[in-house]
Amino acid sequence: MNKDQMTPRERMDAFSRGEEIDRVICVPDMGVTMVHFTGVKASDYYHSAELMADLEIALFKRLRHDSVSISTSLRGVAEAMGSKVKFPDYNISHLLEPAVKSIDEIESLKVVDPLKDGKLPILIKALRLTRDALIKDVDVGAAMSGPFSVAASVVGTENLLKWMVKYPEKVHTLMEIVAESNNRYIEEVAKLGLSIGFADPVSSNSLISPKQFREFSLPYLQKNVNKIKEKTGSAPGIHICGKSKAIWEDVVNTGISNFSIDNIEDLEEAKEIMGDRVIITGNVPPVDVVYKGSKEDIFESVKTCIRKGHDSKKGFILSTGCQIPMNTPIEKVEMFMDAGRKYGRYPINEELLYGEEI
Repeated sequence: MNKDQMTPRERMDAFSRGEEIDRVICVPDMGVTMVHFTGVKASDYYHSAELMADLEIALFKRLRHDSVSISTSLRGVAEAMGSKVKFPDYNISHLLEPAVKSIDEIESLKVVDPLKDGKLPILIKALRLTRDALIKDVDVGAAMSGPFSVAASVVGTENLLKWMVKYPEKVHTLMEIVAESNNRYIEEVAKLGLSIGFADPVSSNSLISPKQFREFSLPYLQKNVNKIKEKTGSAPGIHICGKSKAIWEDVVNTGISNFSIDNIEDLEEAKEIMGDRVIITGNVPPVDVVYKGSKEDIFESVKTCIRKGHDSKKGFILSTGCQIPMNTPIEKVEMFMDAGRKYGRYPINEELLYGEEI
């Protein structure tokens, strides 16, 4: 198998400066769903900074991917704001009970203290441990939910969708408190010297209209993007699940640096519409290809993504279209990395990319 010529740290640093690199940047979307690799329960992982850091360190040693990050999960900030979250032993966390059940309770919500509330202190410690162990070798970042997705876990998604129509002013109040809570977490992460990115699944056009996005999500996402730029000196990336094409322009205009798209969207279209302004990231299907697919399926999908994205003007990062599912064998993720090394080697071998052989 093709050997890397640069370390992940060297590669990412050169990439960020627009210099030549040895291969396409490869960043599979992992995290808690890979806990089986270190043999721990998800429920234990969520409550331990050490277990979070151990997982990232073990995955990096095995895969040598180009960026590691630890996420608040979709519910981390919402839990710190008072939502009750269930932590199953062998699955990802889910919302048990929103912090706010009636519209009148919004006013009483408090902005979080990330050094005291919920699991945020654990996450900050996990980020510090991971940074200290790996920063010389690889880019270390923090991932968090966009404010609209946090709000969905504070009041419940159904309530949020209903209340946007019935009580728009109250939803704006909610969004102000959520955006400020996100900003407090951003300030603490920035002190660690780490990059920050967003996952914002509830902002998807599969759930809300572009008009609703522009009114209720975009202004608050902008506040968080501005805070990240102010505190870290760099622009964040964002991943939006499901359909997002109708809001690509809006999101790019917030000043993000990197747009990660779901496998439901087309890399070629993304490249044409916004590739001259942001790095395009994606988008091998995590379930049908990485989890369920054969080695041939994984190599073919990676090859297609690199063929579509490698010449994007601002750069391309090979990733999965969303988080890799729980219990995906590490060997499958290794195949994803091997395929990235084979087809993504610079200068790109067009014959290999357009050929049939795997």
